[in-house]
Amino acid sequence: MTLAELISQLTERDDGLTVFASEPWTAQSEATAVPNREGTSRPDAEGRTYLLETALIRDVLETWRAHHDGAIPSPQQACEAVIHYAENDTYLHPDEDLP
Repeated sequence: MTLAELISQLTERDDGLTVFASEPWTAQSEATAVPNREGTSRPDAEGRTYLLETALIRDVLETWRAHHDGAIPSPQQACEAVIHYAENDTYLHPDEDLP
C-alpha cells in the first residue's frame, strides 16, 4: 500500500496505530500502519521508517483543512502536509504549499 492510499483510508478507529513508510517519503512510498508499541522509532522488518502516529496524521489533516477554508486535501496534498509535519515538526501553512 502506498502512503497516499494509507492516509486516504484512515478513520478514527485507527488512532492506536503508527505509520511506517519507505524513504525518501513521497505519496508513492510503501507504507504500513501497525499497533503502537515501545520503540516505534526503529525501522520495521521491511526497513520502513517511523513517520507518525495515525492520530497525529488526522490532526495534521484537520489543521490543513482549517487553513484552507474546510477544503478536503487531494491525496498528494495530504501526503505533502503529513510529510512536512514529520520532517519539520510543524504544520504546512497555505503560504508554504508545495507546487
